[in-house]
Amino acid sequence: MKALETYFKKRKKAINLILEKAPDCYTVETFHELRLEIKRLKALFELIAFCSKKFKLQKTYKPFRIIFKKAGKIREIQLEQTLLEKQPNFHLLKKYPNRLKKLEIKETKNFFSTANKSLIKKLKEKYGKIICLFTKTTKKKVNRYRNKARKEMKRLIQKNDFKKKQIHDFRKQLKVYQYNEKILHPNQKKIVPDQHKMSDLLGKWHDYDVVILHLKKIISTFKKDSNERKQLRIIKVTMTSKRAFQFVKINAALPYQSFL
Repeated sequence: MKALETYFKKRKKAINLILEKAPDCYTVETFHELRLEIKRLKALFELIAFCSKKFKLQKTYKPFRIIFKKAGKIREIQLEQTLLEKQPNFHLLKKYPNRLKKLEIKETKNFFSTANKSLIKKLKEKYGKIICLFTKTTKKKVNRYRNKARKEMKRLIQKNDFKKKQIHDFRKQLKVYQYNEKILHPNQKKIVPDQHKMSDLLGKWHDYDVVILHLKKIISTFKKDSNERKQLRIIKVTMTSKRAFQFVKINAALPYQSFL
């Protein structure tokens, strides 16, 4: 299908432009945009894999997954730094901000040791093989994929109450659904009337969850009676409360959705 091919070429171009940037040109937004582009590409790969048995999803996605994960480690550190700086007791932290900065530098070096000219060349070779499979993707197969994805989204949304793991799964599937629907039917009536609001709620919940999990690991590395440990525990409690509030807002938003 022409629409899929055009969309794929846009993603390919966007990823190449980012990876070909000089390391000192990367910003917080650059890492974020790289991960978004790879998410869009992964969603497209899932659609193609459904339509063509010859398309090996895991094998094709593997090199993209590697840089996605490495960029994700940097992104999580940057996210944690941003959320920490918003805490009223942030100025009382003396050691941890510096530790985070050193960790960011380490993960950034690790990222660029992988995202080099060799990887870019490897990805460009893959692009040619991938695009050949678009000729096997018929409108009928794509519609079958859409119907299946739509039914799954309805099943998830119609839950009266989400559990933690279910929110993670729902967030991932909603993203895939949104990305692929934008390619095929951008003006289609949305299965979730206010998808942007739901995505924002899920995103905030996920941000707090990521930081809380990291704080759980890091707090135990400080001495029990140290001020640093005390302040980090206060921040963790605050963020746990905010995560719980997002959790309630997500579940409260589900019952009154109108389903197709």
